[in-house]
Amino acid sequence: MLENWSLTNHIVSRISKRDLSIEIIEKVLNEPDDIVSGKYGRKIYQKIIEGKLIRIVTEGDSLLTVYSTDKIKKYMTRYAE
Repeated sequence: MLENWSLTNHIVSRISKRDLSIEIIEKVLNEPDDIVSGKYGRKIYQKIIEGKLIRIVTEGDSLLTVYSTDKIKKYMTRYAE
């Protein structure tokens, strides 16, 4: 579960709007393909699921936002050309 994380109102709305499940969020956080540094000391958990890159932006123990993209090469350095 997400018991170690605090969910912001923003991420709750993004999960719903983007048709993502809590199970997918848990999978990205528990089994990330990569964790990269973001702006302001944030961490971004990334995982490829069904051909899409799911990215979750965190700050401390808060989940700020989530989105999926097909621009895997842009965000995952090991897939860059």
